[in-house]
Order: sequence, then C-alpha cells, then structure tokens
Amino acid sequence: MAPAAGARALVRGLLQRCTGDTARVQGDAQLAVTELVANAIVHGGGLTAFSADLDQDDARLRLQVEDASRTTPRTGEPVDPGALGGRGWAIVQKLATTVTVALLPHGKRITATFAL
Repeated sequence: MAPAAGARALVRGLLQRCTGDTARVQGDAQLAVTELVANAIVHGGGLTAFSADLDQDDARLRLQVEDASRTTPRTGEPVDPGALGGRGWAIVQKLATTVTVALLPHGKRITATFAL
C-alpha cells in the first residue's frame, strides 16, 4: 500500500470509532494527510514517520508527519496559477485547526490537529 493510502486508512479507522458526525473532518483530514505525506516524499527527503491519534475525549484528531529535511515549508509565496503543484501547504493550513512545525535532529515533524 502506498504511504498516503495507508495514512488515509489509519485516519479513516480512527474516525470511524468516534461518535457523532465526522464526515467534514474525515474529508479535511484525508486531504491534509495526503498533502503532508506527498510533501514529505517529494520535498522532504522521504517520509520517516507517520502517526495519527485521537485525544482522550475524542474531541481532536492529531496527525504527525516526519521527514528527513530540516527545511520548513514555504508560506505566503505566490503560486503560478498554471502550476500543477505548490498549494499543498496552504491547503493543510486552511483545513487544520492548528499546524506546527518542529525541527528534529534528523529532519522535521509537522503536526496538524482537527477539532471533531
């Protein structure tokens, strides 16, 4: 299974355990995790770790993606309207409740949370 597909399956499984309507969050989280994993592979020197979990009250989904690059994502740069890529980071920031970047000795960890 491709890394993004496996990450989406994990997110889907976690959200299926939640009570209440998680359809909006599921769509947002699935798109965000796809973008984060793809960016780690294409721009980050490779995906080195992925995790997803729910907090104790099932009120928040947390995604963590690690890659091998210490270069942080570029924000606020204009994207050529004709370009095929370059919008993933902006999409993640728009969809997630919070997004943080932590530099690690071997790369970086991006954490995105989604309120349920």
